Amino acid sequence: MTIGSRSRRLSFVSSLVLSLAATQSAASVAPETATAKSTPSTSSTVVLETTKDRKKRLTEDTMSPFLRQMEYAVRGTVVIAADQINEELRNTKHQTKFPFDKIIYTNIGNPQSVGQKPLTWPRQVLALVDLPDEVGIDHPEAPKLFPADAIRRARDIKRRGLIGSDGSSGAYSHSKGVKLFREDVCSFLQQRDGPEVPTDPEDIFLSNGASSAINNVLTALIADSSCGVMIPIPQYPIYSATLDLLGGKKVGYYLDENNKWDLNMEELERSYQKAKAEGINVVSLVIINPGNPTGSVLSKEAVRDVLKFCAKHNLVLMADEVYQENVYDDNAEFYSCKRAAYDTGLLQRDGIELVSFHSTSKGVFGECGRRGGYMELVGFDSKVKAQLYKLASASLCPSVNGQIMTSLMVRGPEPGDESYDSHEAEKASISESLKRRAKIVEQGLDSIPGFSCQPAQGAMYCFPSVELPQGAIDAANEKEMSPDTLYAVSLLENTGICVVPASGFGQKQGRYGFRTTFLPPEGEMARAVEAMKKHHEEFCKTYTK
Repeated sequence: MTIGSRSRRLSFVSSLVLSLAATQSAASVAPETATAKSTPSTSSTVVLETTKDRKKRLTEDTMSPFLRQMEYAVRGTVVIAADQINEELRNTKHQTKFPFDKIIYTNIGNPQSVGQKPLTWPRQVLALVDLPDEVGIDHPEAPKLFPADAIRRARDIKRRGLIGSDGSSGAYSHSKGVKLFREDVCSFLQQRDGPEVPTDPEDIFLSNGASSAINNVLTALIADSSCGVMIPIPQYPIYSATLDLLGGKKVGYYLDENNKWDLNMEELERSYQKAKAEGINVVSLVIINPGNPTGSVLSKEAVRDVLKFCAKHNLVLMADEVYQENVYDDNAEFYSCKRAAYDTGLLQRDGIELVSFHSTSKGVFGECGRRGGYMELVGFDSKVKAQLYKLASASLCPSVNGQIMTSLMVRGPEPGDESYDSHEAEKASISESLKRRAKIVEQGLDSIPGFSCQPAQGAMYCFPSVELPQGAIDAANEKEMSPDTLYAVSLLENTGICVVPASGFGQKQGRYGFRTTFLPPEGEMARAVEAMKKHHEEFCKTYTK
């Protein structure tokens, strides 16, 4: 299949994307008539029937308009199309419809789905915790299969952490999470930020990844439809999607693409004052550091400025710090908002409300499916913390396996332990490979004529801008899709590479592009960049008038 074939007929993928879009906006159809009659009895005859006049109680028209409005681009239309193609490739022998034999998923930060191996020691501990004692930690052959420090840690978790006489990981835990694990998080925070920066296990909420914690905080913040949250543009769509679902207002502030996606205080002030003038009650500000989708790492000065801005305007600061271990630029350094709050004196004088998030899904663990993470509340009113605890209690507890993985992430083997050297070596190997892949993709994309890609200082993504010919923009408008969705569809159908259109993250008017991870293996990423280059050349030829 070539790009030129588009002029003769609508491609399979384009048809699929249009069909999906139509499905999402179509009204539901009433069911066809179905009639069933019971066997006559001597006493009575019961007739059960439905008619075409009966309409479904829950339809797209009667459901929550906020849910209809919500969009989540990372798993959006292009990705759905990719999944359907992938299914067809798996089920069809010797297919010739597509010029590739597999989908390369670079749309989402899901490391283990594209080849990253799990770290050994955490999986060993988790396996021992999940096993009944007699076939796990107490089995006489266990020391032959598992290192001694893994057995010790599993025994400690089962005896001191988990509920029940046998310490079962299948039992509910405290709704904030196991206290032993929350204490582990506190120790990690003090090692990261310094022992002089106070922590309290009661301010730690373990969660199903960072996502559920973010959802809970936004639920508390959006008191009514006038409430707004300042979010970076571009931003990770969980914030825009959740605000749409809650009926809150999105108050976008633009990151400076020409300055490595840095924050600009004048832009923050402009955005805040504009929202106020429009009657929006701005209650919070989100920063994502390192950045998703931008790959930027904020300077210490920028982080401190954000803290001061939030204190000045009495805003709750939501600090998304899930990529804090993913820093690749030797001249960049992760600097936590909590440390910045301490360094500016805001923490000591109770001058800031800060909630920070972390997750087992990113870093070098990549344990996305475990759903492990936490949030820390700093400077919050005690009654608000009680309400957030109530909200957490409504879900009973976060995944216990996710809680265990969080504990293992923040407290690994100690120096001198049997697994320490191998565990650190595995982590370093993953980190160094990510650093090389970041360079491969960043430099490769930036070298393509018509592309501009800022340095991938951290996180797991590049977010290039792409110059598109006017013919492509016109074609996208005719199909009622964004131009970069048209581009992402073309890339998918011609190369098998699945990216997310930049429009799903927000961008300035007239900018087009996409977000790609650099998580697949190094060789595969190098080939993917070359395929992107060839595709762009063909795409521009097809749509240049």
